[in-house]
Amino acid sequence: MFRKKAPYVYLAISLLCLITFLIYNQFSHGVTSPFMTWLFGWPLLLGVIPYAILAIIPANLYPERLAFNIYNTGVASLTVSSLLKGIFDIAGNSSIYQKYLMIFGIVVTASGLLVYLIQILMRRTQTPVSSVI
Repeated sequence: MFRKKAPYVYLAISLLCLITFLIYNQFSHGVTSPFMTWLFGWPLLLGVIPYAILAIIPANLYPERLAFNIYNTGVASLTVSSLLKGIFDIAGNSSIYQKYLMIFGIVVTASGLLVYLIQILMRRTQTPVSSVI
């Protein structure tokens, strides 16, 4: 079910991030931040592209729900962290919690990929029931 919708959802999120940047840029008094400018890149590079590739591969290689949820949580954390860093840069402020959120996002995204790889390995080592009978 979520196999075909995921790239479109991430594309919508990327467009929303781009629109957020364009609106925020209008009211930033000429101050910019690369974290805000490239905000749309997180969901585009880590969401649209991987899930578009996964949509064309065989169904047995698609991640199960656990890996899907962990990975998406990491991408969301990276996107929100970038948004916060961009806002803080434009406002001339900072927060240590944004850095923790960025580290959390990297770790959780990598964990989602690791769980996905483990799921693939477990599927390949399982013996089909038809060959046992």
